[in-house]
Amino acid sequence: MGNDKVLHGRKKGFLKDSSIYRPSDFWIKLNDIHQKQLMLAGFKNFKRSINMKYFNWSTLGILAHQGHLIINQIKRGNWQPIFKSNFFNYKSKSRSAVYRFNPISAFIYKTFVAAYMDYLQGVDKQNIFKKISEPKIGNPFLISYRDKKISQDLCNSVHEFYSITNPLEKTKKLRILEIGAGYGRLGYIFLNQLRDCSYCIIDIPPALFVAQKYLTKVFPREKFFHFRSFNSFKKVKKEFESARISFLNADRIELLPDNYFDLVINVSSLHEMTREQINNYFRQINRICRGYFYTKQWRKSRTSDNNYISEGDYPRHARWNTIFQRQHPIQKMFFEALYKIL
Repeated sequence: MGNDKVLHGRKKGFLKDSSIYRPSDFWIKLNDIHQKQLMLAGFKNFKRSINMKYFNWSTLGILAHQGHLIINQIKRGNWQPIFKSNFFNYKSKSRSAVYRFNPISAFIYKTFVAAYMDYLQGVDKQNIFKKISEPKIGNPFLISYRDKKISQDLCNSVHEFYSITNPLEKTKKLRILEIGAGYGRLGYIFLNQLRDCSYCIIDIPPALFVAQKYLTKVFPREKFFHFRSFNSFKKVKKEFESARISFLNADRIELLPDNYFDLVINVSSLHEMTREQINNYFRQINRICRGYFYTKQWRKSRTSDNNYISEGDYPRHARWNTIFQRQHPIQKMFFEALYKIL
C-alpha cells in the first residue's frame, strides 16, 4: 500500500500541507487507524477492517437506528430473514485488525442483511440482485439468503442507486463524480447497471488507493485514469475522457471544468469535515455539476470538527431545486437529499 507519507497524502505534490483538502482532525485520527489495519490485515481483508467505517454497520449500529427493519419484516409475517439466512463466513482466519463477531452479533447481522434484501425486492425493478453479487475481493462478510450470497454493502449500494436514479432522465449518458467513495462499493453498482456511464472518484488516502486497487481488479477490462498530481486539466483531458473510471486527489477538483458532471454523489463524509471544507465542496459542486447532486449524511454530525452540523445547516445554493429531502427509510439517523442544479 505504500509508505506512511503516501498513505496520508503527504507525499510531495499530492496534497498541500495548508490545503483545505487535507483531512479533518476526525479523518487524521481515523486514517491512522486505517493505515495500521491495512498493514496488519492487508488489502485481502480490507472489507473486514477499514470497511467497517465505510458505511458498513456493526451490530451496535444496526440496533441503534436500523433494527426497525427486522421488526417490520416480522410484522408483515416474513420470518425468513431469521430462519432462512446464514452467515456464510463470519469467523475470520486473520487474527489482526479485523472486525470479529460472536454468535449473537452474527445472528443479528445476518438477519438484518437478509431483511434489507427483502425490503429492497419491492424497489429492485432492474433485478440487480439476480444479476450481480458482492465481489469476493477484500474478503467480505457474506450472508447466504434466497440462493444468493449478499452483503450489507450490496444492499446499501442498491438502495442508494435507486434513490438516485429513479428521478433522473433516462435518455442521456451520465458523467458521474463521487466525492468520498470509500472503496468504491456504489461505483460498482453504477458501472454494472449503466454501461455507458463514466465514473470519477475524488478522495483522500488511504481510501483513494484502496478504491483504485479494488475497482481495477473488479473491472479489469475497463480503461482507467489513475490518480496522479497534475496542474492543468487540459494536459490530461484526452486521457481522462478516454477512461471510464478515474481517480483524483481531493485538491484536483479545482482543476475540473465548469458544468462537467451530470451527477455528483456524496455518501456519509461531508458531516466529518470542517465547516470551511463543507462550504468549499458545495461551491465546487455548484460549479462543476450541470445536473444532480445526491447527499446522504447524519441528521446531526457526530464530530466536533464542524460544531456538530445539522441537516438544515448545509449550504445548499439558492438555484438548486429540491427533488427530495427526507429521513432515510433504513438508517433513521440519516437524511438523504437529491437536488437539481440549474
